[in-house]
Formats: sequence, structure tokens, C-alpha cells
Amino acid sequence: MAKWKDKMKEWGGGDLTFLSSDGEIIMFVVVDEPQLLKGKFKGNPQERIGCPVVTDEGFVLFITGKRVARKLSKFEDRFKDTAFMVVRHGESGDINASYEVSVLDNEAKTEQLFAIAKKEYKPPLLKQAIKDAKEIMAA
Repeated sequence: MAKWKDKMKEWGGGDLTFLSSDGEIIMFVVVDEPQLLKGKFKGNPQERIGCPVVTDEGFVLFITGKRVARKLSKFEDRFKDTAFMVVRHGESGDINASYEVSVLDNEAKTEQLFAIAKKEYKPPLLKQAIKDAKEIMAA
């Protein structure tokens, strides 16, 4: 039987998330600065962006590629009052998957996400998530 620790390195920690299947969606508010994460995937060097966000489940470091982070950065002037949605288009393992980044057009959900962020997000959470992400990416 595989060890839990090995599985978590493969799958990611509790404060990390990513989109891996077609049609998968994440709705969130941005709560801090992006983080450049360097590591290896299947032996190849890679760079990913850790986007500190709050979803309806609380704080997570949304790990994504630079394309998605650049798309999201175009909305930076709206981070203080706007929620966002990212949708993956492409099967698991598809290196040509595309991601749709848009403003979440749901006022009640946006208010809910900002309330969760205000109540739950603290900068030490980001430090721990970055540490966890680096450990996973180094594996």
C-alpha cells in the first residue's frame, strides 16, 4: 500500500488546489500577491504561479500556469471587490488545455467569498501553503 505522505506529495496539500479535469471550476477572491513556484514535474523543471485565493471552503493556494495568472492579472484593479471564476477546458494530462478566466457574475456569492476571506485569511496561512507547495514541487 502506498504511504499517505507519498500520495499527498503527488496530489497536493490541504491548502493547495489546481484544476486537473475538463470542466472543473474554481470560484474565488484574490487575497494576496502571486507567488512564483519552481520545481520539477516528471523530472522536468517547471515554474508555476501560486495564487492566494479564498473559495467557499476557505483559503487555498491555487497553483496554475503563467498563462492563467497573466489572464487573471488583467483584472488586478478589481481584486478588492470582485470574485472570479476559472474553468478548465481539456482532459486530465492534456498539455494543451485552455482556461477561461472571468468575473463571477453572482453578487451573493461574491459577498459570501469576501466574508469568508475577511474571517479566515491570515498571512501565515500563505507562508505555510508556499512551504507545502515547494515540498510537493521538489518531489
